[in-house]
Amino acid sequence: MFYKLEVQDEKDMAMALAKSHASTLMNTLSKSTSANYAFAAMIQKSQGDPDGFSYFADSLKPLYPDVTLFSLAPQGVIQYIYPLKKHEKALHKHLPISNEEKHHNISGQARRSVTFQGPVHLFSDKQEVVASFPIYLPNEQGRAAFWGLSITTIDLTDLIRRLDFQSVINRHLDYQLTSIALSPNAKEQTLSASQNIASSQHAIHLDIPVQGMMWRLYLAPEGAWIPAWVTWLGVLLVIFVSLLASCFVYWCLKNRLINHDLESLVNKRVGALKTSNKRLKTLLNAMPDSVYEVGVDGCIITYHSPRIDQDYHFLGSPLGMNYQDFFPASVKLAFEAAQHSAKKHGTTRGHECYLESEHERRWYEVSATYFQPDHEKDGFFDIVVSEVTFRKSVESELRIAATAFRTQDGILITDTQNRIVRVNSAFEKITGYTEKEVIGKTPAIISSGRHSKAFFRDMYEHIEKCEGWEGEIWNRRKDGEIFPEWLSISVVKDERGVLTHYVATFKDITETKDNERRINQLNYYDSLTRLANRRLITKDLDHILESGILTFRRSALLFVDIDHFKDVNDVKGHLVGDMLLQQVASRLMDSTRSGDIVSRFGGDEFLIMLEDVDVSVSEDRIAYRAKHVAEKIMKALSMPFELDGAPYNLSASIGIALFGKETSNSEEVIKQAELALYEAKGRGRNQVCFYAPQMHEKVLERVTLDSDFRRALAEEQFVLYYQPQWTANQEMKGVEALVRWRHPEKGMISPVYFIPFAEESKLILPLGDWVLRTALKQLADWQQDPALKHLIMSVNVSALQFSQEGFVSQVKEVIYQTGIPPAQLQIELTESMLVHDQFDIIQKMQSLKQLGVLISLDDFGTGYSSLSYLQQLPIDQLKIDQSFIRAIQESDKQASLAASIIGLGHNLHMEVIAEGVETQAQFDWLKQHECDLFQGFLLARPMSIDTFCY
Repeated sequence: MFYKLEVQDEKDMAMALAKSHASTLMNTLSKSTSANYAFAAMIQKSQGDPDGFSYFADSLKPLYPDVTLFSLAPQGVIQYIYPLKKHEKALHKHLPISNEEKHHNISGQARRSVTFQGPVHLFSDKQEVVASFPIYLPNEQGRAAFWGLSITTIDLTDLIRRLDFQSVINRHLDYQLTSIALSPNAKEQTLSASQNIASSQHAIHLDIPVQGMMWRLYLAPEGAWIPAWVTWLGVLLVIFVSLLASCFVYWCLKNRLINHDLESLVNKRVGALKTSNKRLKTLLNAMPDSVYEVGVDGCIITYHSPRIDQDYHFLGSPLGMNYQDFFPASVKLAFEAAQHSAKKHGTTRGHECYLESEHERRWYEVSATYFQPDHEKDGFFDIVVSEVTFRKSVESELRIAATAFRTQDGILITDTQNRIVRVNSAFEKITGYTEKEVIGKTPAIISSGRHSKAFFRDMYEHIEKCEGWEGEIWNRRKDGEIFPEWLSISVVKDERGVLTHYVATFKDITETKDNERRINQLNYYDSLTRLANRRLITKDLDHILESGILTFRRSALLFVDIDHFKDVNDVKGHLVGDMLLQQVASRLMDSTRSGDIVSRFGGDEFLIMLEDVDVSVSEDRIAYRAKHVAEKIMKALSMPFELDGAPYNLSASIGIALFGKETSNSEEVIKQAELALYEAKGRGRNQVCFYAPQMHEKVLERVTLDSDFRRALAEEQFVLYYQPQWTANQEMKGVEALVRWRHPEKGMISPVYFIPFAEESKLILPLGDWVLRTALKQLADWQQDPALKHLIMSVNVSALQFSQEGFVSQVKEVIYQTGIPPAQLQIELTESMLVHDQFDIIQKMQSLKQLGVLISLDDFGTGYSSLSYLQQLPIDQLKIDQSFIRAIQESDKQASLAASIIGLGHNLHMEVIAEGVETQAQFDWLKQHECDLFQGFLLARPMSIDTFCY
């Protein structure tokens, strides 16, 4: 039975090989003969004209390398061949087909498919396979009429070579390829063969049907499908089994003759043997290793203790299987390496592999021994697979521990007697001690002496209770330097829970401490003046208020602000301003006691807390002491400062708030001191003012103004009034746009009230933009009125608005949008703004002049501009401040000043206008002194657009 199965397996394998070659043959024939369809399509398209055959065949030849010739046979006679050279003798030949086929072709009953013939010698002396395809064309009745045949020729030798029968021979098989014509009594013709095996009793064959013929492929083993020795071995095995059975029968018969006692003895020995086998099996099952006996071909012969496959649920038993088919790739590689090494050295071990489960990776070590019995060609391998997952885990942990021991943190290990047993290189680097110097000693060798015995007693109590301790500690290096470290102590216990070691890891935090100190300096101290900053003074105030220190005493907070400090930055630059702040800070420190806290609150503002001014709750005594300190500060700050080698005088305003236990938080007392400061500044600056509750009302008023102003911008409550500007002949030359606030509840509000607030709060920027756009829009409307189109519109621009980087672009944009002539827009700037960034002012003025815009200098005579600077500015008009106009008739000196301004303007080729002209006498005097333009109540009051008239 076994022999038949083996023979059948070999035949099945040979048949599969035959089918593979048959498939190759069919594919080659099918591909090579598909060109016939292309030629048929060509003939049909040309309606039977084959003149383009050679050109068409030449284009197809690279696509069909296996085809030797292309040819056309009209009415079955070969008349066209490509290539023709060396094949001329085939011309005018009839294709060797049967009469029946001819009849079918002519009658149109032939199948529309390729028909094969071969081997033949139609075109050359070589054996050829010819594939023909019938071509039909419609006749006059519309029926298909036979035109002829399209023929492709394949060299049989090339075809056989393509089938690669060498691979069959390599498998120890013989082959024979034959062809059988489909005609009756046709004989089989051999096309190619390694041996003539068609008549062999061992041969198998596969028929390969091809249209018009049949090919047959025979395959047979070189000898027999199964070697003779295997057959004889089976016979011998049968004989042996028969003999063994005979002996067994004989033994059984003989055994029955033995008496009962002997039978009992045998039974006892058999029982003992079974018990021994069970014990051996139990022992083997208890082993954690798997044992395999593997042949040199990889087949598993015996197998025991199936740990590895049971753990990973391998299906079936590996007995009789090749381990290559049974185990995963990693195990196969380990088995191969172990076999190779064992065969070379006799025994080997240490080949590792792993298996992946759903939750973990488990490691195994493969060991192998090679044994070759005497008088045998091949030996076998005893392979032992031991699980080493735990060992690998321990090794990994040891590597991690070794890597961790090489960390940048110092590590010190002591025994239970607190004697050092090991340190790492980081310990040596941090402390300066080598390992040899500290082994056997206690950690006291690096003690700084800063910590008491109670400190260490508490530490060890915590370690004993919590099995660890962590905290900051000071130790000493070998060179005597004391340094801070962050120390962590852990305990090590054995598997019984008995303490064996202490492990201390520490990190030198000297740099961290320095960084904390620097961060604290940055967080709580001003980098410029080195004074406490806003955060620290607020924190200290809250501490005093929350600690209860002020239960029976009071204190004071001084809010100091440098008057006009912004002018120093604007005129002399921020670097000089910083130098001034540093000198102010120094004088404030000199003016206060060591217990007071001086801080820079921000910008040019300073807070001074007079901590514990007096052990008294009397507000009068506290106020006296606070005022005394404030006056001392005012006196110190009044002394000249040296800035860039030149003296500089300044003043300061100081607000004082008294506070005690009734104050809830620092924000409240700082706010009170700030309100007092605002009051001092409101009184003309260089003043000291104590906080009073009514100051809060002023703040509320300011807050209300801020809210109303923003609402006014959003709801367009502002309106423009226009005050005419006249010539001496009382002809209107221009107007000045003046903003008014039409409040829905308070009525018309004067700009004297809201303009200073708008400038201080920077809301002058959106307001100024609205004024500029509204005024130029009105000017554009006047361009349609012949009586008003010549007027020049004067628009006031604040210093803040003019200082904006995009101011010139804003003006240019509005001019473009409204379409007004630029020369009819006049920008009015106050003389006081000329003390600011002069370079930027000149650049912007020149840019405005390039646009064609006029520039007027308002309030001339009240500012600080120098005449040399004034002549550099591209100014078109000087406006004499109304204070000079009112004083014309009061004294000759004031009149001379006004006359001088008019003369100065004319000498600088500037137009001069006088504002605030309210009497006829003023008008006549100005006209007499050749003033160019006039503006004031005498001539016309500011008018809304509804009441404006020429």
